[in-house]
Amino acid sequence: MLWKFVPAFILVSQGLAQSAVSKDVFENISRYTAFSAAAYADTCETPPAGSKVIQYFSDEATDTQGTLFEDETKQELIMAFRGTSSPKDLDTDLIFTLVPLSAPGTKCSDCKVHKSFQEAYVAVESDVVAAIKKHKSGSLTVTGHSLGGSIAAIASSALAEQFGNITTYTFGEPRNGDAAFGKYVSGLVPDENYFRVTHHNDGVPQIPPTQLGFEHHGPEYWEKAGDKNDASTTLACGSDSKKCNAAQDFGDGPINRAHLTYTNMAIGNSLFVEACGAK
Repeated sequence: MLWKFVPAFILVSQGLAQSAVSKDVFENISRYTAFSAAAYADTCETPPAGSKVIQYFSDEATDTQGTLFEDETKQELIMAFRGTSSPKDLDTDLIFTLVPLSAPGTKCSDCKVHKSFQEAYVAVESDVVAAIKKHKSGSLTVTGHSLGGSIAAIASSALAEQFGNITTYTFGEPRNGDAAFGKYVSGLVPDENYFRVTHHNDGVPQIPPTQLGFEHHGPEYWEKAGDKNDASTTLACGSDSKKCNAAQDFGDGPINRAHLTYTNMAIGNSLFVEACGAK
């Protein structure tokens, strides 16, 4: 699976901050955009990239949903978490409270994370881990958009502790923990394996505010154009850059047009999911 890792490692070094990504990196970002979009579908009739659905996950109390896909050709499992799709999800998003990291499998007594994001992952954790244990024979990638990106971040720390080397792609991920959590995640999922993708003036990556103790982790990949992005308009910005997405004015609210389109694909809609074959 080195095809996913090597180019990104070169690009995220501080010396190449805000450099355009390679074609291979952009193609991988496009690939996992589709899986993150597909997680919004209750049933995905035609999964992305010729993959198949292994299992759907759902918890009624927290409204957490996710889908485990398998790409047999690449010997890869892809665990995709759904983003905000209901009023209950909005309640989850807007509780800006840091609590100790306690998700099963994690090992950081000093780490603090967003209370509701952690609760969302824990609600499906046992089923997710059981399914991965049953089906994993190759690599594991964790992905998600918006709220799903934050669940993916917390899941990544837990799953990396349990399964070793994983890769994470998030899209429009909010801040989801403190500095200690960021350091912890980076130790488990090194920067060359973590792709925190932002788009134009998407406001969701700019919340919760840093004044409340929240910080980003992992290198940012910013799709700077409003639409029609490609490798030349997707920049490797380094970690917690103040010059890429964070420098943009998101307007009247964080959930704007940029938040609902990533890598030239509509994302966040559970009724018309292009990534699952909707026409």
